[in-house]
Amino acid sequence: MDTISFPTLTEADRLLPIYPDIVGHWDNQETIDRPDGFSHFQWLQVTAGEGELVIGEERFTIKAGQGFCLFPNVPHRYYATREPWDIYFLSFGGDLAPHLLKQAGITESGVFSTTGSEIIVSHMRSIYAMTQSENAFLGLECSKLVYMFLLDLMKVIRISSHSAEHNFAKLRPVIQYIEANTGAVITINDLAGCIDVTPQYLCLLFKKTMRMRPMEYVNRERINRSKEIMFRESEHKLNDIASMVGFDSASYFSSVFRKLEGISPEQFKKIHGIR
Repeated sequence: MDTISFPTLTEADRLLPIYPDIVGHWDNQETIDRPDGFSHFQWLQVTAGEGELVIGEERFTIKAGQGFCLFPNVPHRYYATREPWDIYFLSFGGDLAPHLLKQAGITESGVFSTTGSEIIVSHMRSIYAMTQSENAFLGLECSKLVYMFLLDLMKVIRISSHSAEHNFAKLRPVIQYIEANTGAVITINDLAGCIDVTPQYLCLLFKKTMRMRPMEYVNRERINRSKEIMFRESEHKLNDIASMVGFDSASYFSSVFRKLEGISPEQFKKIHGIR
């Protein structure tokens, strides 16, 4: 069934970091031609049929299980090539929108494969249902739902390709080794040896999959472990904790802690009431 909703938002609602503009569903999407683009971000999820998206000189085929993102004010045209072209859609705005899309790897208009498209559709249905309610805090509730939608969008796009799943699986022994050896000396050669690759290839694989360097991940794991120790074994001094999580000195431990957490270990303990 065709549905469309324009949620009634206040001026204050439109100052929220993220908010919906339009949400709905078309049983068979008609041709849309916008020479001047659209005023908000849009995500359109295809559940049946096939269509084509035209942006400038580029043409993209869009099939069921794929979605396409349109950035504000980008001229575009899209139409069905195999009907019925069933589409759920959401347009949204807010200062946080481009940052969340970037986190999902979306930096421009285009087509993206997704896994678990039912998750995306479920979010859109929930947002639509909320817009039809008489909730006194409609803007806030819709904002929360759009935020949840974008967080899950990150997940279904990041793991949508076979290569991404393969890379995560390939790195699993390395991650397990790091978790089991946070208190010991860990070298890049040790990590590369876990999956029998060169250190150079490991770095490329890590940056592509985890979006950070291997030793940066090691330090993040060590800092997380240090916070657990502070909570569970508060009798330990910082010198002891630094050693327990693999740092050569308390000063270097403090330096890395501040860089990753934005505060010193001492400040962390004080904030959380750890003596």
